[in-house]
Amino acid sequence: MTEVESKIMEKLPENIKGLLDLAYNYWWTWNHKAQRLWMYIDEEHWREYKNPVKLLLEVDEKRLKELSRDEQFLNLYELVIGNFEKYMNEKNTWFSSNYPKWDKPIVYLCMEYGIGKSLPIYSGGLGILAGDHVKTASDLGLPFIAIGLLYKHGYFKQEIDTTGNQIEIFPSYDPEEMPIKQVLKENGEPLLIEVPIENKIVYARVFEVNVGRVKLYLLDTDVEENSWEDRKICDYLYNAELDKRIKQEILLGIGGMRLLEKLEIEPGVIHLNEGHPAFANFQRIAWYMEKGLRFEEALEVVRGTSVFTTHTPVPAGHDVFPVWFVEEKLTKFFESLPKEKFLSLGKVEEKDPNFNMSLLAIRTSNFVNGVSKLHADVTKLMWQSLWKEVPLDEIPIEGITNGVHTSTWVHEEMAKLYDRYMGKVWRNHVNLEGIWYAIEKIPDEELWGTHLRAKRQLIELIKRKIKERNERLGIDEPIPEIDENALIIGFARRFATYKRAILLLSDLERLKKIVNNPEKPVYIIYAGKAHPRDLAGKEFLRKVYEISQMPEFKGKIILFENYDMGSARLMVAGVDVWLNNPRRPMEASGTSGMKAGLNGVLNLSIYDGWWVEGYNGRNGWVIGEETTEPESEADDPKDAQSLYELLETEIIPLYYENREKWIQIMKESIKSIAPRFSTHRMVKEYMAKFYTKAMEHGIWLVRDNFRWAKEIAEWKEKVFKSWGNVRIESIITKDARGVDVIVNLNGLSPEDVKVELYYGVKAWEYIIEKPHIIELKNPEDLGNGKFRYRYEGTALRNLRNPCWHYAVRIYPHHARLPYKFLFGGLIKWRGLFEE
Repeated sequence: MTEVESKIMEKLPENIKGLLDLAYNYWWTWNHKAQRLWMYIDEEHWREYKNPVKLLLEVDEKRLKELSRDEQFLNLYELVIGNFEKYMNEKNTWFSSNYPKWDKPIVYLCMEYGIGKSLPIYSGGLGILAGDHVKTASDLGLPFIAIGLLYKHGYFKQEIDTTGNQIEIFPSYDPEEMPIKQVLKENGEPLLIEVPIENKIVYARVFEVNVGRVKLYLLDTDVEENSWEDRKICDYLYNAELDKRIKQEILLGIGGMRLLEKLEIEPGVIHLNEGHPAFANFQRIAWYMEKGLRFEEALEVVRGTSVFTTHTPVPAGHDVFPVWFVEEKLTKFFESLPKEKFLSLGKVEEKDPNFNMSLLAIRTSNFVNGVSKLHADVTKLMWQSLWKEVPLDEIPIEGITNGVHTSTWVHEEMAKLYDRYMGKVWRNHVNLEGIWYAIEKIPDEELWGTHLRAKRQLIELIKRKIKERNERLGIDEPIPEIDENALIIGFARRFATYKRAILLLSDLERLKKIVNNPEKPVYIIYAGKAHPRDLAGKEFLRKVYEISQMPEFKGKIILFENYDMGSARLMVAGVDVWLNNPRRPMEASGTSGMKAGLNGVLNLSIYDGWWVEGYNGRNGWVIGEETTEPESEADDPKDAQSLYELLETEIIPLYYENREKWIQIMKESIKSIAPRFSTHRMVKEYMAKFYTKAMEHGIWLVRDNFRWAKEIAEWKEKVFKSWGNVRIESIITKDARGVDVIVNLNGLSPEDVKVELYYGVKAWEYIIEKPHIIELKNPEDLGNGKFRYRYEGTALRNLRNPCWHYAVRIYPHHARLPYKFLFGGLIKWRGLFEE
């Protein structure tokens, strides 16, 4: 037990000592009753910090003794502790029931995690998604371990001055006051991880965070064994300095793997959430080489057990370092290793001067996905050069759409309502769509009354934040009154320019009429942070503030500061309409609208990211056209016009004139969004599509002293050596549907390739829409030892029909590989669109 734990334990009366274990497990972040328990102790302290360890350290001992005799508190305490212990000791989980023989953990690496306000190691959507992934892994019982970094100053606290400028405050956080524990060796000394950076070893201490049944390990270099400069590697999240940034990524990737080694944990699957932790696979390749494998063989094992999720919709969003810089920072790591082979994994081509972290992740992972179906298509387009001449729809990048952790983001009042009409079964089976049809049984007045209670809580939060800011800045003006019965529109997200926070402010005369209609008033609530280095984003935020201070908009357009997970929970439930208007396809997925929809808040969004899949014509509105075509700045006026028209002609009249229909859309929103866009669905999809396959493939690759990893590597080398002279010599149509094809395999055997007839209606140049693919079989050896073979097959349609076009293609094939096409464009075509 640590000194802090001992101090707390001494303070706690005997009958409430269970608070200590509860405080050190973030399970309470998704349990409303547990949060009420902490609030009962000291409401003001809890609202400020949301940190139970700090609360127990600072609460007066007299108050704890009072609580130990408070019957209401003790009843709540017994209920919460009972639920907590039941959750932690549950043996029959979804995972254990479906995967009883699984014996190795899934290890997840990410640069940031949004677990709760008291662990400020997140900046936005990536971290919130990672936190929700971890919580859901706990709920479902996955053998899951997460690894990240502990940042001394976390992400910044936002203040907005009297002219609307964003001020970034970087508090220092004391790990001893946080719900985390330093990992110690058996002798009580801190566990230190040795990480090779530049030409030396950098040491990292380790902290353990309990998130339900999952452990999240955080690395930090602030130890006396390091130089002063290296102690500051983890000072800030997403450090602006290139030197610190790459050191953080080495620490996360290589350090994360060395942590597993120290803890004697052998992973079954590695999941890289974004490209930042991709150096992990460098370390894994090096380890397999130490076991006697060649680089190419080691790479096969690593690829076969790695999952990579990209969240980036544009090339500029990927981390790229100069090759010489990577080489310099990994000097010690590369000792006795084939450096050029390692570095080639992050270069587009041999002479490329840049090293791309996402490319490294793709090249070392068999299982790659974007975070929505549209984003998967965008990602395929971005990386199609890796699979030259492979049709976009066949590039092996999946779309696994993000979700949200329902218990974290559902409003407490809404959760109670769902319990009454759906039973508590929905809490453990969120992704079952049929359960949510029971939403229709909720009386309209009851759903509306619950929604109004959520609105009141948000209004109180806004008024409190404005009051605190006014006091800080010495502003003497009344706090705006917000009518809970009025239409409230919410826009809360990072102030990046592509998210177009000012789109609704583009026609102020028109907007003035909208918000100041005395019979149908409208409030617009803004919140969000601009990245410290994003000057254009800061200017957008300043402009929103400036307009909010104009007399005609004062009290109707409101911007509140320091948006975080706590305020987000109230915001996504307490507005009526959730506004999202990025430039397509810049929103890879987006999850805030999912949280809003879960709470009956209606989405008003550009047709982008998750909304392409979520919108069904009855659960919200689409701004602009229902298309997936990319947008540019030139489309802003058109989208603004659409937004104004929707508000003026549909949304505002509907809200005020037809409450019954509005509530029906709320119900449709809940039942169509809650199950499909939950992380329960998402994690189960990762299990089915990636984790299970990666685990099975890994077991096969290492069997019999890596026999199959060696065979696959040898097979690929043979294929690459022969492929230059493999060719399709001729295509002969025997009749309207039959084809004979002569191929020269240049030393390969028919078992090494697949030959296919590819045909369909021509959509545009070199593209066949919805192609039919027929495998040509029965290869006939034409003799003379020249590796020439005749293949034959029959199309389902008349190939001589002028509307139909066809081609024959050949590509390498190995029955045990989990993907169809190899890197490097190893595919050859003949006959496409030949007349």
